[in-house]
Amino acid sequence: MSLKPDGKKVIQLTKSGIILIGLISLFLMLTGCASRWQMDKMKNQVDLQTESNQRLEERTAEMDSLLKEQIDLINRLRADLAAILGGMDQRMEVVESKLEDLGQRFPELSRKMEMVKQSLSPVGDTGKVDTSSVKVNVDPQKLYDASYLDLTKGSYDLAVTGFTNYLKYFPETDLAGNAQYWLGECYYAKKNFTRSAIEFHKVLENYSTGAKVPSALYKLGLSLIELKSTNQAEKYLNELMEKYPNTQEAKLAQEKLKKIKK
Repeated sequence: MSLKPDGKKVIQLTKSGIILIGLISLFLMLTGCASRWQMDKMKNQVDLQTESNQRLEERTAEMDSLLKEQIDLINRLRADLAAILGGMDQRMEVVESKLEDLGQRFPELSRKMEMVKQSLSPVGDTGKVDTSSVKVNVDPQKLYDASYLDLTKGSYDLAVTGFTNYLKYFPETDLAGNAQYWLGECYYAKKNFTRSAIEFHKVLENYSTGAKVPSALYKLGLSLIELKSTNQAEKYLNELMEKYPNTQEAKLAQEKLKKIKK
């Protein structure tokens, strides 16, 4: 940046020199003291000074252009850096939000684990516990509702724990067949298709007259498709269409079979 003022001074001095040489030439011409050779020499000096002045002006303009480019580059880099920092701030906010959500879920998890522990505590000291006759101090409906809520919220591990305990301690209730089906749905959502197939099949084995049998047949077929057991999947989907032809699951099974056979 200091070149520009110095360049101007040089240009001014050069112009002054040209003017001075011109004045001397004019004086010599007027006084008749200058020879032809001296006049040519002075003219050449004037031409050289003019050419030098033009080169200096061009150089100064070039330096100004380079300086402007550097300033533009610095401004762009600053803008890019600001954008990067802004993106980092947003990502940090997302991380902090997730950590805060995780911190809020820990007390809920602790509460539910405590509820499960209480539900597993037998009344009285009887030494070895026969789980078939254990009395638990938890409401079956509340346990079912809490487990189903965990499923809808995507807390599949908590839902698995809840439905498993429900089936362990309340296998004969009206909601037991539903609990068995939703347990299969938990594993299906977790993409554990081997386990989901097992749990859906238990609906057919243990709750064959329940309302969830058509749904269990359909999801069992889907689980087997994921396991590449296409023949077994077709068997259960066809069984669904034969036994429950008027259900929505039967319509879905028919569409799925068409895709399999393509």
